[in-house]
Amino acid sequence: MQCLVSQDQVELLILEKNMNLQKAIEGTKIKNLEKSLGEINMVKVVTYLLMRFSESFNVGKNISNTQAPLIAIDIIEKYPFETIEDIVLLLKQVRQGIIGDGKDYKLDGQNILNKWFPEYLDKKYAEVERLERQQKVSEIDSEDHPVTQFYEKRRIEKARKEKEAKMHLEIDEMVKPMDRQMLEDTISDWEKKPEMKPYLDYLRRKRLVVKGDYKF
Repeated sequence: MQCLVSQDQVELLILEKNMNLQKAIEGTKIKNLEKSLGEINMVKVVTYLLMRFSESFNVGKNISNTQAPLIAIDIIEKYPFETIEDIVLLLKQVRQGIIGDGKDYKLDGQNILNKWFPEYLDKKYAEVERLERQQKVSEIDSEDHPVTQFYEKRRIEKARKEKEAKMHLEIDEMVKPMDRQMLEDTISDWEKKPEMKPYLDYLRRKRLVVKGDYKF
């Protein structure tokens, strides 16, 4: 904001050129800037922006040197929780025809405070809501988010159950041609393999299916 205090035209042009809604949202609140600059300097800053804006129009009644400080004070009082970047972007968008109906370029406090500012703020807070929704989606997508962890656990459990069901079908088919000895040999072999232990109980229950005498 130093370019505003010093009224550096070139730096302000660059600031304005690169200004967008997100930067305005994340900018310095008018109330906070007023505390750091002081009331008089804050009025001077906003007055400078208004006069600069007014000079960019060829209309019958531009903002006068007397009107600009009054409008500046009204803006500071009415919109303390918006940002100084909001003012820069608002005036830029009015000049570009983005804000306003493109016909009414009467440069006075009524248009700025009661027409252009509300229209701009509607756009701004629609963007705030969009960014908040985007942030919530990003947070939910985070691996550390409880919702993500919940669905990841469900996904893992579903995959485990599907694998288990598939393995049970394979065991059913495997034991069909087996006799008692083959089944017991298979059980002994699986007992030595950690990866097969989750399916041992199901395989052991096949003793009820495969005929023969078993030692339990």
